[in-house]
Amino acid sequence: MKKIVKRLIPAVVFSFALNAEALVDYSETATGPAANKSATRLQSPRVESQSGLIWKSNFSLAANYEATEINSEKMGILNFNTHLQTPFNVFFDLNYWQTQSKSGPQKGNPKIILGFNWLRFGSPAEEARLDLYGGARLQGQSEMASSRTDKIVGVETTKRFGTFGLGIGYDLTMTGTPKKSTDLGLGSIQRIALSGGWMVSNDIQFEVELENFKVNAAKDSSRANRLTEAASFSTLSPKLNLTIVPSMTLELGARFRTNRAKTNQQQFSQAKLFDLHGAYSNSLFAGLSFNI
Repeated sequence: MKKIVKRLIPAVVFSFALNAEALVDYSETATGPAANKSATRLQSPRVESQSGLIWKSNFSLAANYEATEINSEKMGILNFNTHLQTPFNVFFDLNYWQTQSKSGPQKGNPKIILGFNWLRFGSPAEEARLDLYGGARLQGQSEMASSRTDKIVGVETTKRFGTFGLGIGYDLTMTGTPKKSTDLGLGSIQRIALSGGWMVSNDIQFEVELENFKVNAAKDSSRANRLTEAASFSTLSPKLNLTIVPSMTLELGARFRTNRAKTNQQQFSQAKLFDLHGAYSNSLFAGLSFNI
């Protein structure tokens, strides 16, 4: 009997060790923000590669339709956003928009951004990171598009707290000289954004974003059509993200102006700031994003 017990003990211990090792969860509890320009977009659990370099979606494509009003005319804006995250802490963004109105579709301005994941530390569930980026908004040819070429630089930092996330971002747009005399000349544009996100489950996420924009007066006093006084406005944007399938997300949201630009709105529309959230009115939007 003693011999049998002695033989069973090593087998039991070995079996227990195997089961205990199988219960350890080595998968990531969370990843970095998805590509959207909302700083706190959270993702469901995702396993990183063995190299540990890829820490958010390699490629994402998003499109949404925003219903707004400009100079008492109802208008729709189609937004297209593409994001590419490389395994070398470098990412690329390509954004484009076009308007839909009674006069027909009008092409907008393409925007190209190159960014760096400058700092990243902490466990995935408590991760903090700092991104730097720069790029340009290229001039357009249609009546609704701006004829300027603008340069953009910015910084964004985010912090995760398990299923919650907070983000702060700042960017500066150095506007160029409009090619068209009808376009309003502007000074630099400053944007400050505060955002928060809560992942209720792998399929449901709430976000809220507060943005403040300041459009400075034009420095070129020789230009007749120019902004003579600085204008500032703010928006509050609640959003709901619903995962339809693992690679597809439905986004629903609205933008409410907490204060409007104190300037001549008819003249301000000549600045062609249609990609600045809440520049002209409140709006509703809905869209789809695909992550690969």
